[in-house]
Amino acid sequence: MPRLLAAATALPPNILTQAQARAACEKVYAGRPGLLRLLRVFERSGVETRHFAFPPEYYLSKKTFDERNADYVEVGTALAEKAARECLARAGIPPPQVDHLFFVTTTGLATPSIDALLAPRLGLRRDVRRWPLFGLGCAGGAGGLLRAAATVAPGEHALIVSVELCGQVFSSRAADPVDVVGAALFGDGAAAGLVGAGGAGPAILASHTELFAESRHLMGWNFTSDGMRLVLSQEVADLVTRRLRPVVQAFLAKHGLAEKDIAHWLLHPGGRRIIDAYREGFGLGDRELEWTRGSLARVGNLSSASVLFALDDLLRSGRARAGDRGLMVALGPGFAAEMLVLEW
Repeated sequence: MPRLLAAATALPPNILTQAQARAACEKVYAGRPGLLRLLRVFERSGVETRHFAFPPEYYLSKKTFDERNADYVEVGTALAEKAARECLARAGIPPPQVDHLFFVTTTGLATPSIDALLAPRLGLRRDVRRWPLFGLGCAGGAGGLLRAAATVAPGEHALIVSVELCGQVFSSRAADPVDVVGAALFGDGAAAGLVGAGGAGPAILASHTELFAESRHLMGWNFTSDGMRLVLSQEVADLVTRRLRPVVQAFLAKHGLAEKDIAHWLLHPGGRRIIDAYREGFGLGDRELEWTRGSLARVGNLSSASVLFALDDLLRSGRARAGDRGLMVALGPGFAAEMLVLEW
């Protein structure tokens, strides 16, 4: 039975409150009244603070996409290394005992991929099997975990590392209302998890991936000469409200479980509207949404790393008890859901 042996997170040093982030965007969108009117989303997002790789003036500059992407590779590799080292230390597993390295991102491009840069920095073996995953978006953290759980053989360890520098996607040239929403929600961070076939830690009982029909338009990137531009439809909240719960119920039932058996809900914190959709669609209360709401308020939406931040919060709280079950659900481009059941 694959088990989650440890998790860890890492954040860059520059902290912005929502008031500070809004003030920076007022400068970016000066002279564009249509975008300035949308800045009220900053107060309604459910985000209180976020961390960024660089100070605010960096994002006000007219850096090209290739400059921003080069900075993503440099800083993202360092942040990923920090999260990975802490994860291995918590598990008590030396780097040479890692057999698989899953690397998840969606906010920057690198060839060789960052996992190839990360492996020697961590001291992993030269025959470590690398699994770079790009394009899963906000579902990537859960997607990396379930792919690792499906891969590890007895005696093996799989390290999952997610790094997202969402700030590198911001551009002073951005002119679409969706760019304003992204500027109000997303932050930078890295997270790691270690999965082993055996050992201590919650077991990964089951996993599932669902690709929803006729939903490709809901989320993703448009690739432009100035970099990636966020695609995010208002229909996402409606999908969560109407179409996600039957999928989750069928997944749980397949493994002899029901919603009442879930003690801990680890849901990707897309934003306040998505959290409200979870509340309405699943009938969840503040207790069930605690980890999701708390993570969003403290660090914002970190794309693929977000559910791993919520997971780390739960693990460090010490509130999970033997016999408890947790459900992790993350949503991303496709439109797709990645989900796992954990049992302590």
